[in-house]
Amino acid sequence: MASDELKIVLEDVKEKFDTVIEGITMVRETVERHEQKNDEQFRKIDTEFLVVKKDIRELREDITVLREDVTVLREDVSGLRQDLNDHRDNTELHAGRRKKA
Repeated sequence: MASDELKIVLEDVKEKFDTVIEGITMVRETVERHEQKNDEQFRKIDTEFLVVKKDIRELREDITVLREDVTVLREDVSGLRQDLNDHRDNTELHAGRRKKA
């Protein structure tokens, strides 16, 4: 009789261990799924970061080109101003001579 009771207790303990093992297995699978999802999200973020980094690099290059263009335009405008002032001075000198004559 004691042997039967021991078997029942051992069977009950075995079932509880099986339940604990099954629970641990389920938790492990859940953690693995979350790890996979996190890995995928980090890969996406890394990819997006690289794209943004590339875009920033291209924008910096564009800004450099634009600055060079602005410098050239300023030089052109400065030259045009000088030409206009020279022309105006020449015109006023000619007009002034005509009035005197």
